[in-house]
Amino acid sequence: MPENTNHKAPAWLTEEYVEKRLRVYFKNDTLSLKKLVIKPGTANGENYASVMTRINVEYTTSDSKDIQPATFLLKTTFADKDPAAHLLINYGIYTREIDMYEVVLPRLADIVRNELHDSRKLFAATVSADRERDSIMFEDLSLERYKVACRVSKLDLEHTHLVLEKLADFHAAGAALAERQPGIFEKNYDRGFFNQHVRGYEPVMKNILKALSRTLELSQDLKQRYQAKIDRLIENVMDYGERSTSFAPGDFVTLAHGDIWTTNVMFQYDDEGHPVNAIFIDFQFSVWNSPAIDLHYFFSTSIHENLRLEHQTELVQFYYYKLVEALKKVKYTGKVPTLFAFQQQFRAKAFYAVFSSLIFEPAMVYNGKEEPTIEQFISSDEKGLRIRDAMYQTEENLKKLHLILPFLDHQGLLDEM
Repeated sequence: MPENTNHKAPAWLTEEYVEKRLRVYFKNDTLSLKKLVIKPGTANGENYASVMTRINVEYTTSDSKDIQPATFLLKTTFADKDPAAHLLINYGIYTREIDMYEVVLPRLADIVRNELHDSRKLFAATVSADRERDSIMFEDLSLERYKVACRVSKLDLEHTHLVLEKLADFHAAGAALAERQPGIFEKNYDRGFFNQHVRGYEPVMKNILKALSRTLELSQDLKQRYQAKIDRLIENVMDYGERSTSFAPGDFVTLAHGDIWTTNVMFQYDDEGHPVNAIFIDFQFSVWNSPAIDLHYFFSTSIHENLRLEHQTELVQFYYYKLVEALKKVKYTGKVPTLFAFQQQFRAKAFYAVFSSLIFEPAMVYNGKEEPTIEQFISSDEKGLRIRDAMYQTEENLKKLHLILPFLDHQGLLDEM
């Protein structure tokens, strides 16, 4: 029977349930489950929209009576119990990730393996997607020594190049799949953080920008140069964000990950400590859009500051050539932009860097005692204000503002748009 856990395992997660799904996954009706041990996959309080459970099993088959061990992860969402469900539900995140793991990711994996001829994994294999129970079971890649990099230290050039290479494959495979199955991304793939349908994140974004405005009071120079611009941005952030995710004639569009940052990438290393593969996780905000939004989001949240501030043009070029190479291999028949046109497209979506840099990134790297939550970002009470200010007023972030605000301002991204 399952062992006790720090979080209560779902009552339906029984030996019979797991055995049935493993028989389908391994395509072997003789599989017999001999042992099931259930443990928490993440610490309590790490995620309010879902729970990760690690499933350790031992089984036999008719082909071999030897005991076979295996480990899987179960991600269970609780849309009705999530404190921020009223904000998130209209974004479709609770069904989209199941769609991704059940339908899209297995097909993308085939394209990557058979047409891009890359035997490395791009994401964890799907064992089972259960819509009735809002759950997904997939392989546990920690057994293959995959691990997440430090979200505070961020990624160096070697890691960054690897992620861009894998992103190019992901985007090329998504474009090819859309050509072969018209309409596959029409339903529920139009609602990223900015979209034309719902503005649930508006209070989150405005409240965090207000915390930034208060923080600028701590530096006379920053206050004088940027506070009026940030205050104006507060009222326009949703409009500008929606423009940055709108398609322009000639844009190359594909399936974007939508939330590609350090914690949603896992790396595998060789014996010398060099990263040899990267896989993507968490596909709740995957969206049909420009790949430039993934690039801006990734650059603004996840790479070393010198790369972000001084080398973005070269990084976009690196990604572009990997993308073009992958599109040729999958025999994509749509229009492939020139490097010049793609660099223009990247610049046209640049407000995504403002949103990523000034709203999400400070929360991503915050290391305070209290973990910020969506509810605290929305709240107008004293605790919410305190946490938002604390998130922005760390010593590291105050130093960073002297670099990031000029970087964005020099591009005109803090002015009226």
